[in-house]
Amino acid sequence: MLYVPLIVGFSLVAFGYTQDLELQPAYNQSIGTKRNTKLTTEAAAMTPPQMMMMITTTTTTTTDFNFNTSAPVEYETSMQRALAWLVTQRNQDYGWNNDTAKVLMALQLVQLEEATIASIVPAQLEMQLSMKQLEVEIVILLWRHHEIPITPPKLAQYTLALNSLCQDPRQFHGHDLIGTLQHHEPPHDLDFAYATLAACSSKAHVRKKQIRRLLDIANTANDHNIDTVSMTIIALKCIVKDHRHRNLQHSIRRPCISLGRQQMPDGGFGNVYNTALALQALQDVSDIGAYWNRTAAILYLESKQDPDGAFTDAGLTADVVLALNSKGLGNIRSLECDGHESDLENHVELDGITKSIASHMYNDSDPRNITVSYTLWVGTNVSENYTVWLTALRNTSFYSIMQMAADADPHYNFEASEWPNGHYVHTLAGYKEEPMGYHYWLLYRLPELPDPQTPPANQLVAPVGVDDLLIEEGDHYLFWYKKL
Repeated sequence: MLYVPLIVGFSLVAFGYTQDLELQPAYNQSIGTKRNTKLTTEAAAMTPPQMMMMITTTTTTTTDFNFNTSAPVEYETSMQRALAWLVTQRNQDYGWNNDTAKVLMALQLVQLEEATIASIVPAQLEMQLSMKQLEVEIVILLWRHHEIPITPPKLAQYTLALNSLCQDPRQFHGHDLIGTLQHHEPPHDLDFAYATLAACSSKAHVRKKQIRRLLDIANTANDHNIDTVSMTIIALKCIVKDHRHRNLQHSIRRPCISLGRQQMPDGGFGNVYNTALALQALQDVSDIGAYWNRTAAILYLESKQDPDGAFTDAGLTADVVLALNSKGLGNIRSLECDGHESDLENHVELDGITKSIASHMYNDSDPRNITVSYTLWVGTNVSENYTVWLTALRNTSFYSIMQMAADADPHYNFEASEWPNGHYVHTLAGYKEEPMGYHYWLLYRLPELPDPQTPPANQLVAPVGVDDLLIEEGDHYLFWYKKL
């Protein structure tokens, strides 16, 4: 039989597997066959569109192996059974169709907390291959984003998965996924809370208006669905971990009580998904035990588990695993990735450019926080001059710095268009570019604070756009509205 797993060929060749690789034989015990998968490297120099057309063949041959026909393994807990089922659902490309991000997130967080599941979850090499498949999915999504728009919930899901794997979504192969996510504020409250959680989990700047919207949802919890309230609570619990917002801790208790009171007599919160989210939202919230019963909620979930260990499908099963584990969505920000290189530290070939994909996440007090200046000049003769100093993680995109500045000072409010290569800023401080009059905004990256008496030369114009420009210690940035 001949299979055509297009993504497998793209993922392994495109991401640095430049020699013939014979994978460990996988055995299908239900049909008694052996699959020998061999990957070739003919597409090593191909572009992504060409690589997507590469066909990797998989031959299936009958074998004479005697399989163990004893009874299946009996797992002690519902979560172990769910994990075992998830592993069986993995595809030949080492992904889980549209649920790769969710499943990887669940597997990673459970591994960090539960040593007893070491024999159930995939081995390290298999996890690495699944992580590569996740990267391929994101790359293809970015490549086709004008043909198939990236929805905020999907982008949030991918960024949360990257964070759980100790990779920074703000530096994904030259793309700031968090900047893109925050540029498109979802209209629906559930999607908005999910996107804000993703930004917070990346330790990115969460804008004041975003926090206000979350608080508005929390304060009117009775007017919103259970899933929306749950996700809002999880997002707020992430935000208060930032020392700048710890004063908001008191705002969580009231929506938690409102949520707890919606628990049904059967222990659930309406359905499996809502119950899984509610469990994560109410986890570790003190003094609300009188308003809900955690044990009853867990028993409800266990009553909905299929005999094979699944909860309907892979995505929902991953949600339940996160709920049953002590580490869920709200714990991703607190993962201790500092000083530990990701298992995916490789140099990968993408569009002909070699990039390192190893990255780290840092505590708010990490010395890698740096301070930069951001200046606005208006007019060729500089009739208006504004400067703000901002502190952020080293290698934060300048687009995120612009968002922080806009929160701090209305002079820095801006508008931008989104293009295939990122955002194009056309309006700042109320001044819009006028091509007919040759007035444009130019961005400079300077070694010292700009002085109107000695304006910078054009060779100091930033070589890349606001998304790809990453801040460094000692840098000064100038946006100058001038006539060319």
